[in-house]
Amino acid sequence: MPGCPYFIANTFAHLLGGLFITGISTENPLISHVENKPMTHLAFIIVMLVLLFIIMATEIGPLKYVLFVILCYVIGQTLVALAARLRQKGLLGPTLLNVGGVFATMAVIGLVDNQNMLSWGVYLSAGLIVLLITSLCSALFLTDKKQKSSAYVWISRAVMVLFTLYIGFDIQILKENALLCDGNPDYINESLNLYLDIVNLFTGAGGAEN
Repeated sequence: MPGCPYFIANTFAHLLGGLFITGISTENPLISHVENKPMTHLAFIIVMLVLLFIIMATEIGPLKYVLFVILCYVIGQTLVALAARLRQKGLLGPTLLNVGGVFATMAVIGLVDNQNMLSWGVYLSAGLIVLLITSLCSALFLTDKKQKSSAYVWISRAVMVLFTLYIGFDIQILKENALLCDGNPDYINESLNLYLDIVNLFTGAGGAEN
């Protein structure tokens, strides 16, 4: 790639680093039983969103890396309850293997495909908006526990499908950015979409096992 040797490899290295930090965070919760403390969980999500926007707007440098580490750690804290539930059921290992397999498969497809998935952006964004609205309506209007649990499972399955496709799409975006690289790549921003794809895929896979 002109001016950016090993662009994709370096992006993947940052991605793996972020996932490693998230895994360490998930195994070492700062606050126990966050799932039973809605306000604490909400605070983690707000901090996560704020950090995400700040990171994307921050110039390349040590501060950006520090913020990225904090973001990955905070996201890990939001996954503690899900990971614990999967571990209790003996499903954590299989779920992680499934997520890894899906990512590897879609990454290969994205790398070898001739950019055909780039035209899917509008549809994927529309699907994400529908999922967000559906999740919100389910949380607000479903009062029956059985119905809410069933809705959660189906929404989780939809999340799995959507973010499986997003991985292939974002890999092709990565290929485009590699070709356009000007010699000063921002590997954190480049890896963020794929990182969030994997986190959401894991969340969907875990929720589908509810």
